[in-house]
Amino acid sequence: MGVANFGNLKIGDGFPVRIFAALNLSPESFYKGSVRTTPKEIVEYTLKLIEEGADYIDLGAVSTAPPKIYNTQFGSEEVELRRVVEAVNAIREVTDFPISVDTQRARVAEAALNKGANAVNDVSGFKTDPQLSKVVAEYDAPVILMAAIEKPGDAQKISEVRESLKGSLQISRDAGIDQMKIIIDPGIGFGKPYQSDLALIRELIRLKTLQKPIMVAVSRKSFIGQVLDLKNPEERLTGSLAATAIAVFNGANAIRTHDVKQTKETVKVAEAITKATKIAERGAYNGIEIDFIRDSDDGEEIMKAIGVSGPGIQMMKEKTVNHNILLSNVSTPAALSLKQHMLSVGGDVAVPEGVIDFQIERCPVLLTGTSKQIKKIIPKLKMNFFDLPEIAEILLDLIKKP
Repeated sequence: MGVANFGNLKIGDGFPVRIFAALNLSPESFYKGSVRTTPKEIVEYTLKLIEEGADYIDLGAVSTAPPKIYNTQFGSEEVELRRVVEAVNAIREVTDFPISVDTQRARVAEAALNKGANAVNDVSGFKTDPQLSKVVAEYDAPVILMAAIEKPGDAQKISEVRESLKGSLQISRDAGIDQMKIIIDPGIGFGKPYQSDLALIRELIRLKTLQKPIMVAVSRKSFIGQVLDLKNPEERLTGSLAATAIAVFNGANAIRTHDVKQTKETVKVAEAITKATKIAERGAYNGIEIDFIRDSDDGEEIMKAIGVSGPGIQMMKEKTVNHNILLSNVSTPAALSLKQHMLSVGGDVAVPEGVIDFQIERCPVLLTGTSKQIKKIIPKLKMNFFDLPEIAEILLDLIKKP
């Protein structure tokens, strides 16, 4: 689920996590270690990033760091255009290694693609310049779309990120962009509260409902500095690598980084630990194990994506979320009653040996069932005895959205 064609490079589930190396052409960039300004410096650094194991070089010619944190300003189009063209020309004189251009402007993207760049990385998700989607379509270029409601950084919750990305994907479809050439990005950083960044990384896997590969860019960003009390981006490498490992564990398919060698090593270990996505093929058929549905909204999103009708979604979405709930100190009568209620709706409750013949008074039990099944027995539990009304309240607390 979710594979993109970036030229000869496949990105997505079933393929290695890809490394996009940040090469900043703007002295205003928040991390000075990635800045190169002359053609000679740009070429030398590009070759170094390639040697360290980058899969793509991502060129950024104006700073998109939040001004309120780094005291930077979004550069002019003329400056961005000049820097990008100079960099692409310099790199193309020595290598045909794939390049993406980090820009929100159609004119800059068109110039870069015309000079030999391969892809576009738009942190506004086509929300800044309405013409950019048309340029991407005209050049049949791969594109990275970052979550933005109106501007980069304003999508703070996973629900806002998902909705804003759905809007960007609709823009891409309207423009005629090849849907197999799109990567999505949740938009970590850009001045949002650091707690939001942490939550987005924690819930990253829920973006799999959009059926696109996911890129994450956490490298040396301010949320790491806030967690570790490190104001200087130069000191944030360790925190960046920790966040990268968690992002890969939670479903990232590509990582944008300032530190290629260290990030590549981190990713390799994280991939080795992470449960690999199961994909099976037999003739014309293929299947993929879905493990990213966390609540009924996720189930609704994936059913919309495959074209299930509205009534069908409403009937099915509560069935897409399965819960395994361990309850402790349950009385024997309550455990037996709870088991019967769950069995009546298609779920079940595992009880310890000795409960059936009342050899023990209280015990832990394991309840398993869908959200729909559990919600269905709640009214019955509330009208019952044996502490079942209290258990009903516990079950409601556990299955409701955080």
